[in-house]
Amino acid sequence: MKPVEIQIHQVSGQLGLNITQPNINLKITAPDIKMKTTPANLDLKIEPPEIIVDLRGSFNSMGLQDTYSFADSAAQEAKQAALQALDRRTQLGDQMADPHGPSIGQIVAQASKRPEKEVAIGLSPSVGPKISANLGTIKGVYTPARIESKVNEGTITNNFTWGKVDIYMEREPSIDIKS
Repeated sequence: MKPVEIQIHQVSGQLGLNITQPNINLKITAPDIKMKTTPANLDLKIEPPEIIVDLRGSFNSMGLQDTYSFADSAAQEAKQAALQALDRRTQLGDQMADPHGPSIGQIVAQASKRPEKEVAIGLSPSVGPKISANLGTIKGVYTPARIESKVNEGTITNNFTWGKVDIYMEREPSIDIKS
C-alpha cells in the first residue's frame, strides 16, 4: 500500500471594514450685548448773594456827603451864592452911586478878596455803615445716570453625524484539498 498524500491548502477569509468617524459640528454664535450709558447730570442755577453797604450815615457823621446829598447841598449852596451875588451887585451899585461912599480902588480891593469858607473834616465816622445782605440761592436739577442694554442671546447649533462601521467580505475563506 502506498501512502496517501493529501495537500490541504487553506485560505483564510478576510473581512473589510469601512469606518466613518462621527462628526460633531458645533456652530457657536457669541451673545451680542449693546449698552448705551447716559452719565449723571447736575444743572446748577446760582444767584450770587448781594451785600449792600449804606455809607450815608458814616459820611454825614464826618461832614462828608454821599453823591445825592452832595448834589442837593451843592444846589442849595449855588442858590445861596446866586442870591448873595445879586445882593452884592446891588450894594456895589448903591456904593458907586453914592458920592460920599468908598472909592473905586476900595471897591475893587473889597471885590477881589475871596470869601472865607469853613470846612470840617472828621477823622473817623461816629456812625458805622449800615450793612445788609440778600442771600443767594442755588437751585439744582439732578438727572441720574442711566444704562440701557439690549442682549441678543448667543446660539449653539449642533449638526451631529453618527459614525458607522460597514463590514464586508474582502476575501472568501477557502479550503482546497488535493490528494
